[in-house]
Amino acid sequence: MPRIIQFNPTRMELLKQKKRLETAKRAHDLLEDKRDELIQRFLPLIKQVRELRKKVQEKLIKTYLDFQLSKMMNWEREIEACFLWPAMTTGLEITGYTPLGSPQFKIISEGDPLCYGFYQSNWKLDEAIRSFNEVLLLLLELAQKEEEAKRLAREIERTRRRVNALEHIFIPQIEQVVKYITMKLEERERSHIVNIMKIKQLMEKGGS
Repeated sequence: MPRIIQFNPTRMELLKQKKRLETAKRAHDLLEDKRDELIQRFLPLIKQVRELRKKVQEKLIKTYLDFQLSKMMNWEREIEACFLWPAMTTGLEITGYTPLGSPQFKIISEGDPLCYGFYQSNWKLDEAIRSFNEVLLLLLELAQKEEEAKRLAREIERTRRRVNALEHIFIPQIEQVVKYITMKLEERERSHIVNIMKIKQLMEKGGS
């Protein structure tokens, strides 16, 4: 509750508080629109994250299964020997940022992932390695969408708190101040009218 005693009940102050009230209500409406827009972006993004998680999980299961089958088709030492001298490097490059500041990455790969000889390997190993590269792309996409969803959730919560503060604290306080000043001005106006009437009566009596 505001300390309304601090406000000087004048017409100038009343106009000032009414302008504050109008601005606060306009800000409340804008923040409500922003919150609704953020929620509309958040819900489909969460759906995409869930679908991507499922896709990554299914792809990883298949990839590990192919890798295990490859070790059954060749000696395990032969499979391990295929990875002793990797000829492929992979890195990340930032390509930009989303409106909420989430970084966007691109995978930079150089070299051949199938760098081993065909004598000590098999086609299941080839499939597993290709699948691992595909999973890497999916994991990057999933990580970016999850980060964006987290930032959206934080922004929605911040906006919601601001809307509630305006709706339940700030706007009611200003409305109370406006009501107080209006009441004081009306009391002053009534007192002024009463004084004028008394003076008029005194003047009429003096004239008679």
